[in-house]
Amino acid sequence: MADHDQLDRRVFLQTAGITALWGAVGGGVAMATAQGAGAASPWKGKFDFDTVYNRFGTDSIKFDRQLRLYGKGSVEVGMGIADMDFKAAPAITKALQQRVAHENWGYLDMPRPFIDGIVAWNKRRYGVDINADQMVISGGVHPALMSALQTFSPRGSKVLMLTPIYNGFYSDLNYLDLMAEESPMTLANGRYAIDFDDFERRIGPDTGSFILCNPHNPTGNCWSADDLMRLGEICLRRRVVVLADEIHCDFVTRGHNYVPFASLPNKAVVDNSLTFKAASKSFGLAAHKIAWFYSTNDDYMARVKANHWIDLNTLGVVANHAAYAGGEDWLDEAVEYIDGTQDFVEHYIKANIPLIKHVKPQSTYLAWLDVTAVAERIGARAQAAEATKIEGRRVTPESMIERFFVTNAKVHLNPGASFGLGGANRMRMNIATSRKLVERALSHIAAALAKT
Repeated sequence: MADHDQLDRRVFLQTAGITALWGAVGGGVAMATAQGAGAASPWKGKFDFDTVYNRFGTDSIKFDRQLRLYGKGSVEVGMGIADMDFKAAPAITKALQQRVAHENWGYLDMPRPFIDGIVAWNKRRYGVDINADQMVISGGVHPALMSALQTFSPRGSKVLMLTPIYNGFYSDLNYLDLMAEESPMTLANGRYAIDFDDFERRIGPDTGSFILCNPHNPTGNCWSADDLMRLGEICLRRRVVVLADEIHCDFVTRGHNYVPFASLPNKAVVDNSLTFKAASKSFGLAAHKIAWFYSTNDDYMARVKANHWIDLNTLGVVANHAAYAGGEDWLDEAVEYIDGTQDFVEHYIKANIPLIKHVKPQSTYLAWLDVTAVAERIGARAQAAEATKIEGRRVTPESMIERFFVTNAKVHLNPGASFGLGGANRMRMNIATSRKLVERALSHIAAALAKT
C-alpha cells in the first residue's frame, strides 16, 4: 500500500470516529432532516465524484488549517476555501506521473501545444478568438492582475468593484497601496443585480481600473451581454480599464450562459479590457500556480508585460496542458455533478433549515447563504462586540457565526463580511465535494440550529 493510501486510511479512521460520535449526539435531528429533503441521489457517470476523497493530513488549507486554528477534531467538513475535493482528472495524473518519471528538473521551454490548447479550448467552448502570440502565461491570476493594476492604477488611487466580491481582491489592493471603491449590488428575492447609476457615480478622476468578476464570486451571477456591455460602455466613456477575472467561467448551472467580456460586439469596449483566466478552479489545480491573460489591445498588453514577472513551474505547465488536452470529458461531468449538488443544497435548505435562506446560483461551485436569522438567534452582534474587546481587534458578527458552525456543527464556512459591502449576514459555502459530505454538513448545521 502506498504511503499516501496509508495516510488516507489512517486519517479516515480518525475522522470516522468523530462522525460516529456526532451521530450519537445529534443523529436524530440529522436523520429526520435528511429524510425531509430526500437523501442526495447517487451519481451515475464515467467519473466518480460521489466517493468521499479524504484530504485531512495533507496540509490542506481547507481542512488541516481549520484544525490548526480551531483544534483537533473541531472540523469534520471543510467548506471554506474555493478548491475542489475530487480526485483530479485521470489525464492530469497520468501526465504528472510520466513527467515525474523523468528525474530532471532543468529549465522548461514553454511547449507550444499548451498555448495552442488554451486557444482552441476558448474557441471551441466559448467562441473567443485569442491571439496566441499575445497571450501571456502567468504564475496565477493574482500576480497577473496585480501587474495590470500597477499599470493602470497609480498608488493611492481607487479601483472599482461590484460588491460583495471575492475577498482576495482586497488583499491585492492593500499590497499595492490601492483603495477599493465599492459599488454594492441590489438584492431582490435572493438575486443580485448591478446598480448602474451607483456604479458610474463612484467613478472619479482617481479611478483607473474596474475589477470585473465574471461569473461573480461569491453571488454566482452570470452577467448577461447587456450587463457587460453597459458596464463596458461606462468604463470606456469614463476612461476606466476593465480587468475581467473569468476564472469561474467553466461552472455554469442549467439554463444560464457565461458571456466572455472579450466576446462583446463593440470592439472599442473590448479593446478597453484585459481578461484573466486559469484552469485552477475548473480542474482543481490551484497549487500548480498557472494562469494566463490576454487582450485585443496590443498597447495594453505591452504595458502590462513591462510590469509582469513570469515565474512558472514545470509540473504546473504539465498539469494544465494535460487538463486542456485530455480533461474535457471529466470537466463536463464535474459541472453536471456540481449542478445537481446545487439543486440538492437549495432544496435541502428550504425543507430543513428555516433559519437560512438560499437561492441556487447561476454559476460557480459556491453557495451564498443568508444567515440573518442565525445571527439574530445566536446574538452574533453582541458576541462580536465582546470578542472585539477581549481580542483587541475587530471581530465581525459573521466571524461569530463561523465559530458557531465549527463549534456546534463541525462545519467550516467563509464569513461574508470579508467579501466587502453587502457581505453582512452572509456565509459562503463551497459545495465542490462529494454530495455525501454536503449532506453530512447540512444535516449537522440543521441539527445545531434546531438545538439553538
